Amino acid sequence: MFRIAGAIVLVIAVIASVPALAQQTGPLQLAANTSAPVVSKPAAEITPSSSALQARIDAQQQEINRLNALVERLEYMMEPVASNHAILPGSSIGFLPYPSPSPAPSAPPVSAGYTAPRELLPDIGQIGSELGFFVGGATNPYKDNKGFASGGYIDLPWKNVPGGKLSYEIMIGLQRSVTTTTSTSGVNALVNAALNNYLVAAGLESLPSVTNYLAGPLPAVAQNVQERSKVLTVAPFELKYQLTKMGRFRPYAVAGVGTYVWIGSDNNTSSFDAVAALNAVNPSLGLGTAYGPLFNSLLRGSQIGGLAPTSPELAARGVPHGQGNIMFGGQVGGGFDVRITPRLSFGADFRHNFVEGKNSGFSTFAFKQGLNW
Repeated sequence: MFRIAGAIVLVIAVIASVPALAQQTGPLQLAANTSAPVVSKPAAEITPSSSALQARIDAQQQEINRLNALVERLEYMMEPVASNHAILPGSSIGFLPYPSPSPAPSAPPVSAGYTAPRELLPDIGQIGSELGFFVGGATNPYKDNKGFASGGYIDLPWKNVPGGKLSYEIMIGLQRSVTTTTSTSGVNALVNAALNNYLVAAGLESLPSVTNYLAGPLPAVAQNVQERSKVLTVAPFELKYQLTKMGRFRPYAVAGVGTYVWIGSDNNTSSFDAVAALNAVNPSLGLGTAYGPLFNSLLRGSQIGGLAPTSPELAARGVPHGQGNIMFGGQVGGGFDVRITPRLSFGADFRHNFVEGKNSGFSTFAFKQGLNW
């Protein structure tokens, strides 16, 4: 700053001296005094010629130009420089001014009336990530009834592609259903046959024959059961293509691989009642009162493999029982998001799952909410 101030003062001084030198010098009038008279010099020595004066003016003008260039260069050096390019020398003033950097092109607006959020990757929202959850309905494997589905997902941007973005998605879902179906228990059939033999051996000839009695006195061997099934879907690798050039509305398609865990339990509690069945044979014998509670404890409950329930001791402790399987497959689907704010979106999602095994495929349809950042 001191160098700049000194240069400016020097320029002002030189400029101020030019008019004084350019004035025409008239004859000098000396006042009379008591000193000896001064011999005047020739006019040619006091007043320079016009060519000499013009040469001095040209020299001073060149010095002014040089000082102006130096001041401009010093001022430029004090400003922030956005590049490391060297300053090139000029032919007249010694230096050429450094070219100003061209402004970066601005991204075009996505759509009229909608201001795109600040983004690190263009046109995919903030940094393009999304965390959300969904709820809806689903069909279920093995011809079970339709049920309820819920879950969550995380969407991480991978790269820009024509028209939108390509993302990596991880999805976890859980669904459940309740189905009433018919199940034939081989254990019930054996117990029923043994009971029939006992009744015949006891001399109860009035009862039906063993052959006709296999359907009683216990409830029918082919009985109605209530099947409760749950499906856990874990899709650790999915690719998602989403259009981002339509403003708030962003449709997408998704595909990937998944792992599926199915757990089912068949419960015959509502259909199996040995007390009522045995009492219906002959109320006077009291078979239902004597043997019904024992048969209920052994044959009624959540059946494993549709054959027999777990032991009473395990059931009393609440130990889970049933049957299940782990399967592999894949899913395809699509949906759309609607950006309500730069950080909040709503949408809908449909997916079909191809799972190994017979009658294992199922579909889900859900509404979802996403948090974007």
